[in-house]
Amino acid sequence: MLNALLIFITLLAFGLVHSLLASHPAKQFAQRLLGVTVATATYRLVFNVLALAAILPALYLVFRLPNQELYRFPAPWEALALGWQVLAIVGLLYSVFQLDVWFFLGLRQLGESSQSDVRYSIDSTSTPRLVTQGLHRCVRHPLYTTSLIVLYLASPMSLNSFAFALGCNVYFFVGSIFEERKLVREFGAPYRLYQQRVPRLLPRPWRLFRTRQAPERS
Repeated sequence: MLNALLIFITLLAFGLVHSLLASHPAKQFAQRLLGVTVATATYRLVFNVLALAAILPALYLVFRLPNQELYRFPAPWEALALGWQVLAIVGLLYSVFQLDVWFFLGLRQLGESSQSDVRYSIDSTSTPRLVTQGLHRCVRHPLYTTSLIVLYLASPMSLNSFAFALGCNVYFFVGSIFEERKLVREFGAPYRLYQQRVPRLLPRPWRLFRTRQAPERS
């Protein structure tokens, strides 16, 4: 149990670092240090590299600390869970593609740094435009939802893996709150309307069905 708690705390430490790096003050500091053009061009890429480095300790603990199995799905449910995991991974990749994968990785900003006009603001989130289609019609954060499906449907599920999944769950929920505050500042009224229509993390298929069936107003 202490090992699971250590993993959970380490993952929350990653969440703290991740949120601080994504904050407006951190980006403003980078602009003062590097200049607006260089900071805007490189911040997203550096942010991704540092975020990856910050989560590695938690992943290391998951696989290196003593562990125990909590449960596993019996056949044929194990195969069904694996199928859902595969679909979730495909959905995750599709969602990143929708957001503009090169922008998400920070390579588009870096590649356009030589241009005289800066197209993107350093405060831009993971997408240069508001995306509401595809899986974004079902949940506002499909990257988080699909990641949780992959984590929670693991079979067998170990105590360490469950602690990691739970830590991700907490961070995704809390982090999405701060992320959406930035999205409201960035996109304004259209994002507020999107928040009203689409749930945060848990899809509600019946609402999507009603939206599709609703008659258009003249």
